[in-house]
Amino acid sequence: MNYAKKQFVFFIVYTVIDIVAFTVALFHNFAYDYSNGLIYGIAGACTATGILGTISSIRLINNPKKAERIEIAKNEERTQLIRMKSHSSAYTIIIFLESITTIILGFLRLKEASITIATILIAQIIITIIFLSYYSKKY
Repeated sequence: MNYAKKQFVFFIVYTVIDIVAFTVALFHNFAYDYSNGLIYGIAGACTATGILGTISSIRLINNPKKAERIEIAKNEERTQLIRMKSHSSAYTIIIFLESITTIILGFLRLKEASITIATILIAQIIITIIFLSYYSKKY
């Protein structure tokens, strides 16, 4: 199955799940008032994304040359290297921002928020160490 067909199947399943979630939200009464608006917003946005993704996938299926160019560009080594470097840079910036946020929340005496952000930060670092050891053994 090529790239365009995989995308098409993904977006069809995505849209169906979101329509089901939207229907559940429509016929279910939630305990809190904000829950209805939240569910409607998420389900509506995801449904719109799924429909637009389905339309773009159909356009790719109808234009196989463009789909092939996208698939080649996606799997090209240079593109993968750029993607890995950008993810690494973004991850590093997020770690620094979370560290600064933890310190600021500590100074503001918001203990629970500071501990929550610190716990997320520690979990990210532990997961990074696990993946580093895994990939160093694999490659």
